Amino acid sequence: MITNVVIKFLFHNKSEELNLLFRIYYLIAFLFTFTVLVSLIFSQSVYLKYNISDRQNLINIPKIQQYTKKINQNDFDHNKILTSALLEEKLENKLFDIDYIKKSKKVPNIIITKLPSDFKHIYSSSLRKEMFIKIALPLIVKENEDLISQNLKIENLKNKFDSINKREALWLRKKMEDYNVSNNSIGELLMKIDAIPVSIALSQAAVESGWGSSRFASEGNALFGQYTWGDGKGIVPEERSEDEIHKIKSFKNLKSSVSSYMKNLNSNYHYDEFRLNRYVMRKNGINLDGIYLSEFLYNYSTETDYPKKIKKIIQSNDLDDFDEVRIDHFSVESLSSDII
Repeated sequence: MITNVVIKFLFHNKSEELNLLFRIYYLIAFLFTFTVLVSLIFSQSVYLKYNISDRQNLINIPKIQQYTKKINQNDFDHNKILTSALLEEKLENKLFDIDYIKKSKKVPNIIITKLPSDFKHIYSSSLRKEMFIKIALPLIVKENEDLISQNLKIENLKNKFDSINKREALWLRKKMEDYNVSNNSIGELLMKIDAIPVSIALSQAAVESGWGSSRFASEGNALFGQYTWGDGKGIVPEERSEDEIHKIKSFKNLKSSVSSYMKNLNSNYHYDEFRLNRYVMRKNGINLDGIYLSEFLYNYSTETDYPKKIKKIIQSNDLDDFDEVRIDHFSVESLSSDII
């Protein structure tokens, strides 16, 4: 009897000890799990804060929430016409700062469809240049990224040419027609569909539109002074002689002007030498050099020193600092043409 009581007592005490021990183990396991979860949550938030916008150079940047204010038609009084002052106010933050863009190699994802109505009346030439770059740069970079994406797609189709489907074949055929490719040559298509150095595009836009102050830019969204003949949409130059019939091609928005300009350089036979040198640089892993490639734009204008002029604009304004700039897709900005 006594023995049974002792056994029950000892077993009861042992059970209590085991229960206590299990509780301690559970508590330790809970604390460990909780610590790991907190650590993961914290590290993930740090990752999102510093890496999601792909700023690998650890520049001391502002918080994205503070500087990615949406720019759209609701930001303006619908009874007002967009002016340079209003646009300047909307673009006045660090992500749009020219020096910051050059350092970070990122430009906000904006679309400005038209120059402000009073853009040519901006008194300060330095301010007009800065505003012009802020307007034109994202459009140029976005168009280049689209061309590079097409180039990569063509390269991929070339590598699996024996197994491409009908949709892919039709896409290739359409591109060859659009870019005047002879003999269905994929190699020639790759040479034609590629980016235009940002420094060249900015410099030519500055020269051809007077940094956005020309009548063609304000009335026809024409940044690159492209000629058109026949019944196409265009603006008659005031200095055109009586025996000439050309016009300056006009566009529905600035983006269309940029697209048309790049299509011209990438397809017109006048720029074969430009494209060949660009292709050689690509194949040798050399970054596209706007100053060097501008040498081969001698057919763009009747001016004999045109390439020299383009180079001078690039160098005097450090436009080659923008050649490696990419779109920051985590700062989506837009400006609707409905407000113009």
